[in-house]
Amino acid sequence: MNETLKQALGDYYKTIKSGRANYQACYNSFLEYCDKYIDVPFSEMSKALTKIEIEYACKYYFEKSKKATTIEAIQRYLTAIDQFYRYIKGRGITWEHLEGGCRNKQIVHDICVSLNDELKQKIYLPFDEEKAIKIAEEQIALLNKKNFFQFGQLVMYRLLITYGFKEKVIINIKIEDFSKKEGTLLINGEDEQELRIKLDEEILSDLVRYCELHKFPDRTYLFTKSNGTQLTPDSIFTTLKERMKKLNVPNFTPTTVALKGVINLIEKGLTLQEIKILTKFETQKIEDISKYLLTDEDAEKIINEKLQKRIVQTQKKVEMR
Repeated sequence: MNETLKQALGDYYKTIKSGRANYQACYNSFLEYCDKYIDVPFSEMSKALTKIEIEYACKYYFEKSKKATTIEAIQRYLTAIDQFYRYIKGRGITWEHLEGGCRNKQIVHDICVSLNDELKQKIYLPFDEEKAIKIAEEQIALLNKKNFFQFGQLVMYRLLITYGFKEKVIINIKIEDFSKKEGTLLINGEDEQELRIKLDEEILSDLVRYCELHKFPDRTYLFTKSNGTQLTPDSIFTTLKERMKKLNVPNFTPTTVALKGVINLIEKGLTLQEIKILTKFETQKIEDISKYLLTDEDAEKIINEKLQKRIVQTQKKVEMR
């Protein structure tokens, strides 16, 4: 056994025991993995402990632990290793492959992909959808803009990727919910919760044109099938899905685009509750995406920026009195 590593882990754990009790299993598993598969002196671990080894070590922990069944367990393990590395780095020990941190998007993605059949809580992985979104945007540009049904798919795509609406929101928007004069769209939610949003200028222009092209001006719903009847989730992207399937992207759905929209909303700084009200997605789905996108370092930076902004605003109010 690598006694030096064992001692270092033990010393570090003593400094955090009260607040990080659940890290013990992570460190025990890490030590066990290093003894079995790396087996080099502590002084040589800088070269031996690569990012690939960290991925294997995390999967080893996941497969050996009865309690490790979710994405949170993976994130906890990687965070535990990052925290330990910060501790030994502060004592002059550098492991070159851990300098950028273990809990980053690509490592979490790679681990989750390999464990996805075993994860009890399935998660959304944005990396998996990037290629599909890129292809979809190329195909959107090729849709017939003189055909109301195809042009409607373009408009719905832009609404989904901008506002992250759940499928049921799109198919239930009624024609009177759109105000050309005010440039707004009324979003109806559960428990009679309503939200009127000011539309992006380009989307507003497209919606006006779509309504002018539509063959059924007296329809009930804003977006319809080619025969004027209400859409279903499967018919939102009828033409687009056919084209995507021919390009070997068979599982492309409106949700694929909507979740990309949720990412955009998170990056714009909307809170979880605000995104939930706007998109109608469940809290858990939004949390899955935000946890995956936001590292500890990102969270620390964003929180401090917002706190500082609040302090400045408070100071200005005091000065104005």
